[in-house]
Amino acid sequence: MTKPDKFPPDKGETTQPELNYVKIGQRVKTARIEKGLTQADLGAMVGCSNNHLSHIEVGQTKVSLSMLLKLSSALEKNFDFFLLDTPYANNDSIIDTEIAQKLEKCNASTLVSINKIIDVLLEQQHTFSE
Repeated sequence: MTKPDKFPPDKGETTQPELNYVKIGQRVKTARIEKGLTQADLGAMVGCSNNHLSHIEVGQTKVSLSMLLKLSSALEKNFDFFLLDTPYANNDSIIDTEIAQKLEKCNASTLVSINKIIDVLLEQQHTFSE
């Protein structure tokens, strides 16, 4: 027979880190604005009121997993994007995706400049790590 989980845990037991719902809400707002959507537009897409969405964006409401999945889909963002700054995010894939999306928008001369900047930054990193 398995032992049921205790809530709240006994003192001395470790708990999962709390999510920062304010930061999650800020990311929802940022992604919504990037897509040129109003709160009413996005709310209609995910099945919630613009008032509820407003509460999510300011962290006044703890966004549910199902709602965050809907927002992720509607805003065309990787789910991990909303969990940045938490121990639950896969930061490497988010950074890779964001950089790739930005590079796709660059013309050839800008890409050459970016490549040179990266070379300089890598050289500095190598110099400072010695």
